[in-house]
Amino acid sequence: MSSNKHKENIIRAIRKVSVISAIPALVIVTIAILLLPIVIVTFEWSLFHMLSILYIIYGIAVVVVNRKGILNVLKRIGHAIPLIDRMMNEKNFRFRIFMYWGTFISFLMLVFYIIACYVYDSFWFGALAGYNLIIMIIRVVMSRQDFYYKRKGYTGEKLHIKQLKTFRWVGVSILLLNIVIGGMALLMTFENQYFPYNAALIMSIAIFAIYRFVTGISNAKKFSENKNKIFSASKILDMIIGIMAMYTLQTTMLSLLPDNNKGRFYANLVVGIIVFFISLVIGIHMVYTSTKEIYNIEKEKIDKSA
Repeated sequence: MSSNKHKENIIRAIRKVSVISAIPALVIVTIAILLLPIVIVTFEWSLFHMLSILYIIYGIAVVVVNRKGILNVLKRIGHAIPLIDRMMNEKNFRFRIFMYWGTFISFLMLVFYIIACYVYDSFWFGALAGYNLIIMIIRVVMSRQDFYYKRKGYTGEKLHIKQLKTFRWVGVSILLLNIVIGGMALLMTFENQYFPYNAALIMSIAIFAIYRFVTGISNAKKFSENKNKIFSASKILDMIIGIMAMYTLQTTMLSLLPDNNKGRFYANLVVGIIVFFISLVIGIHMVYTSTKEIYNIEKEKIDKSA
C-alpha cells in the first residue's frame, strides 16, 4: 500500500515539475531527442555531457508519465497531415511505407560499408556491404511484387497464392543471407576481422541494435499471421536484422578486450552459431510452410474440379 502511494507521489512530482499538459511534455521530449545524437557523437566525461544525459533520462521519465497525453497530441497533429493521416487509418498503406523506408535505410548502409571497405581495405566491411546488399535486394523485390499484385488487381485465392510464393522466395533468400552471416561470424571469431569502434560509435550501435531487436521481435510476432504474406515476410526479415544487429553489438563491445581473451573467443563463437541456426530455422520454416500451404490450396482446387 505504501509503495503504491510512494509511486503516485513520484509521478505527481514529475508532472508538477515538468508538465501541466501534454504539449510542454512534448517540447521536453523533442529537445531530449535532438540532444541525444549530439551527446553520442561528441561524448566525453564533461559537465555538459553529464547534465545532458540526466536531461535525456528526465525526458524518458516525462514520456512514461505523460505517454497518453503525448500520444493524443501526436494523433491530432498526425490527422492534420494527409500522408500521416492515411498511414494512421490505412494499415496496408502504412506497411508499404515502412517497406519502402526499410529499403532506403538498407541502401544508405550499403553505400556506407562500400566506402568504408574501400577506405580501410577491410574484408569485414566488404562482408557487411554484401549483407546489406542482399537485404536491399530482398526488400526491393518484395515491394515491387506487392505493387505489381495490387496493380494487376489480384484478389482472393489467386492473390494469396502469389503472396505465398513471394513469402517462400524471401525464405530462400534468407537461407542465402545466412551464408553471409556465417562467413561474418567466422571472420569475427577466428580472424578478428572487424573494425575497432570508439565509445561514441559503440553507443550509437547499442541504441540502433536494441531498437531493431525489440521492434523486430515484437513486429514479427504481431504480424506473423497477417493475411498479406508479403507484409509478414517483411516483419520476419526485420526480426533477423534485429538479431544480427545485437550480434554486431556484442562483437563490437567484445572488441575492447585483448585479442587473446578466451571469453571473447567463445562468446563470439557460441552467439555466432546461435544466430546462424536461428536464421537457418526461420528460412527453412518459411519455405516449408508456404510450400505446404500452396500445395494444399492447389490440391483443394483439383478436388473441387474433379
